[in-house]
Amino acid sequence: MSVNRTVAERLVAFAGDRADSGVPDDVRHEAKRLLLNQLKASVGATGHEVVRILHEWGGATGGEGNARVLWLGTRMEPGRAAMVNGALFEVLDFHDTYIPCYMHATSAVLPAVLAAAESRANSAREMVEALALGIEVELACARALMPTGYYRGFVPAGLTGGVGAAAACSLLAGLDSERMRNALAIAMCTAFGTYESVGSMTLSYITGATAMSGLNAADLAGRGMDAPGTAFEGDKGMRESYSDEPAEKIEEILDSLGDPWCIHGQSYKSVPTETITHAPIECALELLPRAGGRKVERVRIMVEPIVVDICDERMERFGDPHSELTARFDLCFCVAAAWRRGRFTLDEMREPAYTDPDILALRSRVELVRDEGRESFDGCSMEIEFSDGTTESTSVDAFLGSPGRRMSDEELAGIFRAAAEPVLPAGRAEEILAAVWDLESAPDIDGLMRLCRVG
Repeated sequence: MSVNRTVAERLVAFAGDRADSGVPDDVRHEAKRLLLNQLKASVGATGHEVVRILHEWGGATGGEGNARVLWLGTRMEPGRAAMVNGALFEVLDFHDTYIPCYMHATSAVLPAVLAAAESRANSAREMVEALALGIEVELACARALMPTGYYRGFVPAGLTGGVGAAAACSLLAGLDSERMRNALAIAMCTAFGTYESVGSMTLSYITGATAMSGLNAADLAGRGMDAPGTAFEGDKGMRESYSDEPAEKIEEILDSLGDPWCIHGQSYKSVPTETITHAPIECALELLPRAGGRKVERVRIMVEPIVVDICDERMERFGDPHSELTARFDLCFCVAAAWRRGRFTLDEMREPAYTDPDILALRSRVELVRDEGRESFDGCSMEIEFSDGTTESTSVDAFLGSPGRRMSDEELAGIFRAAAEPVLPAGRAEEILAAVWDLESAPDIDGLMRLCRVG
């Protein structure tokens, strides 16, 4: 690594240079897709208890702020708006995933970007470019820390989302390179989040708090707060504290920034549950019409080995699903619910689905098998054995929305419509779609934020 520039300085140089030279068209378009994906992920979440709690907390200071909470329309101080929007993006687990790092890269950066851009009246194009650059900075840090940071028990986006948010908000604030470096270093020194939070409201809180932390880091750096330049690579910095990855990785990652852009490696979700369930749910729904009324004796799913480890740990910790949040993180339950209901929607995550004795009985007959030859959980194989001794089998190498089977703009728009139309006024979903695709020509994001309101 260069002895003259720290990791934070090199990330700042990349983001600043690209902001000056212009973010490529395809990268800006992908940022808009990720924005739309988060709107899809959050529009059905306003009634969730964790959103209610954080929304109530966010408005507890009284008075109106200058940043809005999506779908609820409440104006708050920007940090608190970012907190609530982060929870909205997280709670249904309907967002994006960067599979190589086991993380949801957009969920902590976008809330901070929306709050900063709205409160500062940045142009919509500036917001889109800041979002793209913030995600790229975040993913550079995540690639240097994962997968061993995840194995240690940390939430990847909790560790690195604040860094990406700080970078994006620094760009929107027009900070010079020294203050932007301090913003990233503040975020690096204040990263947090453990995966013990899975299955509870705290996971959504971590996402929101990470967004607020990154926004605050840029604000504080802009006011003159300093931070250690070696916050990432120092003896007690991020890498040493949160990861067992070799230091040699960092140079390669920093040298390849923007070539290619990691933002194109995101996976999009077609159903509202965690990423490891998507290929199994696809397999189950593909095999269901071939069952012909036969009774299922056993379901065997061949998956990447880490999926078995994840599911075994959760089965031991949670037992049977006892809430929407624990059901969502139970792969065997999700497959059983999809089979019994013939679909997979938000209703399959809720009671009475997770207490349905027929679904739970089938769940107990779902077996996960380590497939040592499978290197990613964007695919799996499934074999169903019926009580008459016959079998049906299928395989998915890349679920819809993963990089190997990219979701088109129209497919993404269709999933947004399906999520939004039941809860928005007639015609609003189409207005939002038009606003997102044409966002860069808008003077600011006020028009989009006004549209994103239930009622």
